[in-house]
Amino acid sequence: MSHPENEPSQPDPGRLNWRNFLDHPENDLTADADFHNRRPPEPKTAEELASSTDPILQQERNRRSTRQAIAWLFGTMLLTIGGGLILALVTRLMGGPACDAGEATWLCTRSAQIWWPIVTSAFAMGGVIGCAIIMVRKLNSYTRWRPWMGVFWVLIPFAMMWMLQTWQILIMALNN
Repeated sequence: MSHPENEPSQPDPGRLNWRNFLDHPENDLTADADFHNRRPPEPKTAEELASSTDPILQQERNRRSTRQAIAWLFGTMLLTIGGGLILALVTRLMGGPACDAGEATWLCTRSAQIWWPIVTSAFAMGGVIGCAIIMVRKLNSYTRWRPWMGVFWVLIPFAMMWMLQTWQILIMALNN
């Protein structure tokens, strides 16, 4: 009499054999966390199957999407901070009554104190809105969109903090 633990296991024809399934790189989508991507519709004809995206090409698009999201994050932050510094330097070099009187060191005119916070906040908000648009486009094109959501949620507090700091200058200029 044989013991059931000693018998070789017979493959169940109703179950998918995962070992053979993962031998093909186009089926291993869990490594890149792409199982949360929006799935494209299943092809219904041979022409749709032939014209569908190659899994290796899709994997490269997904990697590129992540790199683009990270570049967008740092680009938005650098543009906002760097653009703000450059614009402040330009207003300082132009001079004005507030700098001559010793009241200000960067934004020397009332008009500069009004437009500088608005323009630099537009950089930050443009980054947030652009990220949201790109995220939806990536979602609808069945490409990796989750890094864009992460960048979106980092850029929102960044933009809020930037506006919280710079709009104080705007409010003070409008009250004068």
